[in-house]
Amino acid sequence: MKNNLLKPILLGAILLINTVSAVGQQAQTQTKKQPPKLPVGFVTVIPKTLALTKNLPGRLVAVRDAVVRARISGIVEKRFFKEGSYVHAGEALFQIDDRQFRANLASAKAQLAQAQASQKLSAGDVRRYQSLLKSKAISRQVYDQAQAKLAAANAAIQSAKAAITQAELNIEYAKVTAPIDGYIGQASVTEGALVSAGSATQMAQIQQIDPLYIDIKQPATQIIKIKQMLLKNGTTVKDIEQMGIGVKVFFDDGTPYAHQGKLLFANVSANPTTGEASLRATLPNPDHLLMPGLYVRVEVPQAKLDNAVLLPQQAVTRGKVDTVFVLNDDNTYAPRPIKVVQSQNNQWLISEGLKAGERVIVDGMQTVLMMHLKTVTPVPFGKKIKKPQNKQKPQKGE
Repeated sequence: MKNNLLKPILLGAILLINTVSAVGQQAQTQTKKQPPKLPVGFVTVIPKTLALTKNLPGRLVAVRDAVVRARISGIVEKRFFKEGSYVHAGEALFQIDDRQFRANLASAKAQLAQAQASQKLSAGDVRRYQSLLKSKAISRQVYDQAQAKLAAANAAIQSAKAAITQAELNIEYAKVTAPIDGYIGQASVTEGALVSAGSATQMAQIQQIDPLYIDIKQPATQIIKIKQMLLKNGTTVKDIEQMGIGVKVFFDDGTPYAHQGKLLFANVSANPTTGEASLRATLPNPDHLLMPGLYVRVEVPQAKLDNAVLLPQQAVTRGKVDTVFVLNDDNTYAPRPIKVVQSQNNQWLISEGLKAGERVIVDGMQTVLMMHLKTVTPVPFGKKIKKPQNKQKPQKGE
């Protein structure tokens, strides 16, 4: 009877010991699990032909800029234009008091008439004295004096004609006209103002703004650096004047301008003070949206590069030696030194250190390095990573 009572107790003890042992083994198994393989985003190296560009500041300049100045001295009587309007070449802008010049014209014409009359009289004397000189009726001195009077009369005629021309020019200059087509700005003088030809008084300014010029400055060292890279890769380097034709223009907020510009030339010499080279492009402005003096950003072609490699900027660790992490076939990783040439649309242009088909880690490496993980889970960069959800199975009796 006693033995029968002990059997259930022994069986319960044995079951309890087995349960405790199983729980202990499960805990040991969990502690021995390998650390998780964290996902990292990567991109595959694909070399391609790339047109190198540089985003540079540029200033818009009127293709024709004429400052209207006074060419005679006088009082401004009238202004014919509306400030800020479009004017055409030859259109009247101001009228300067020309009464004095008209009086000068009348005086010059009278002098011409007087000189012509004197010339006619002197010419008749010379003809008469010439026949009398042959018969020795007059002296040679009298004949020479007649010829001198005729020459003076001819000179007086030329002087009077010049005075007439000058007076007519002054009358013409009194009516100030536009030298070019374009938009005229604020008038610098008003009616009643005294303008002077001696000081060349500025009266207005006309600017032609379609098309516009873009004056661009670029460090000469950047041009040299690009040429050296191209030579190293076996690409023929062309002169700056033969670089790409089109240039793209952007406003300060990054908005692109609707029309594309065209590069005209680049100076072959650098500014000794700043070390910059000057470039000029022309830009259509049919809607007259842009204004001279405005600063813009210009994407200027530099050259074409074969087998170029572009990487997202977050993939590169910049320092004394630029480095990226490259995935191995077994999903381990290794650092790789590279050479960065320049930035290109939020990417780095790489010239050395990578081969086609290699996988470069873009993001996730910071966590991997902190956890000292040796292997990772590669995921194409930009693809959403689905994190596994840990679901616990309900235990019996719950």
